[in-house]
Amino acid sequence: MTFPGRISSVGPAGYTRRRMSVEDNIAVVRQLGEAMMRGDWAAFGDLIAENCEWTDVPSGRTIHGVAELVDLCRTFVAAFPDFSIRSRTVIGRDDLVAYEWSAHGTHTGPLTRPDGDAVQPTGRPFTRTGVAIVELRDGKIVRYRDYFDRLTLTEQLGIDM
Repeated sequence: MTFPGRISSVGPAGYTRRRMSVEDNIAVVRQLGEAMMRGDWAAFGDLIAENCEWTDVPSGRTIHGVAELVDLCRTFVAAFPDFSIRSRTVIGRDDLVAYEWSAHGTHTGPLTRPDGDAVQPTGRPFTRTGVAIVELRDGKIVRYRDYFDRLTLTEQLGIDM
């Protein structure tokens, strides 16, 4: 998806940076969740910059790049096929978006832990909320810091992560 944006500066080698409106940046963040719920990994990947850094703050893990992030999210959604995410509060300023979300799903597929081991399906549902601080450039997400309570998720599922 392309956004018109405004040309705000010309960088090295004639690279033109588009200044996106706050509304456009908020739309990108919302579209990311929508693409994830649909399992539309091409659309999901199109919203992420190649050199994106995605930090799962509770674990301290940072994912680098589109391919690694798409793989991680695809694996998560496979473990929770009814996964849904809802925007609660979304606030933007310049190239930053603060995104409060709530998510829900039922654990019916294997869930990969950060150490690579798989947790077998429990059949239990989860509901959690969190906040992400999202930085965008030229209509793509370059940095995403996701803050949520991991303990709530693991307790609801009856697992250790």
